[in-house]
Amino acid sequence: MPGCSEFTTYTKNFVPQVPGSYCLHDPASFRRSGSFFRGPLARHLLLTIALVAGAVSSTGCAKKVPVPDVVKGSQDLDQAIKILKGASLEPGTITGVPANPPPGAYVASQDPLPGQQVAANSKVHLVVKVPVTVPVLTGLEITEAVSILQGLGLKVGFVKRPTILSLGKVKVEQQNPAPNSLVHDDAQVMLTMSAPSLDFGALLGLVAKEPAYQNLKPEYKNVLDAFMGNPNVTRGMDPSTPTD
Repeated sequence: MPGCSEFTTYTKNFVPQVPGSYCLHDPASFRRSGSFFRGPLARHLLLTIALVAGAVSSTGCAKKVPVPDVVKGSQDLDQAIKILKGASLEPGTITGVPANPPPGAYVASQDPLPGQQVAANSKVHLVVKVPVTVPVLTGLEITEAVSILQGLGLKVGFVKRPTILSLGKVKVEQQNPAPNSLVHDDAQVMLTMSAPSLDFGALLGLVAKEPAYQNLKPEYKNVLDAFMGNPNVTRGMDPSTPTD
């Protein structure tokens, strides 16, 4: 099937060769004429041109629109669908979630990719993820809290709150986001820790002996080690980048 530019070139070269009395927009002129346009060959030719023109107009020459980015910021599914419709596009296949996506479902990837030019009313296929519910972590020991977050695929960060206790275990005093919040599967949960004045390095030695610590993945061990080794900074999943 010829593309839009090919068909345009063809018609520009062919149509000027047809005498004015054979105007394509005046079928009666063909009936009045004694030319070959009255024969079956002519009808076949005109039909072919019409079919090609219709096919090209519905594909290659259709209005093009840019595909919006409905993944940036992990758009809520309902909002993503509104954005697509506002851009003269339609949601296509939605995978990754049940037939009735739960509240908070968000778009993780899309096809076609953002910025591509496609025909208006084309479908954009979406991969959607279900949000994670943040559990109750306050009151838990540090390794237990980190282990739970690891199991949910959530990142962890720490804030130290000094106490007057001379000895004791490190426990979670506050958490952000709050319990039962819905977050994306790579979100970070900040834990405010109540810790004794005993040197954190010594506490880390105790923590490192716990079974929960031994079961942590390297990235979770690293952030925990960084926090316990230097309690004066808040650190995220990248221990080399402290945050105030």
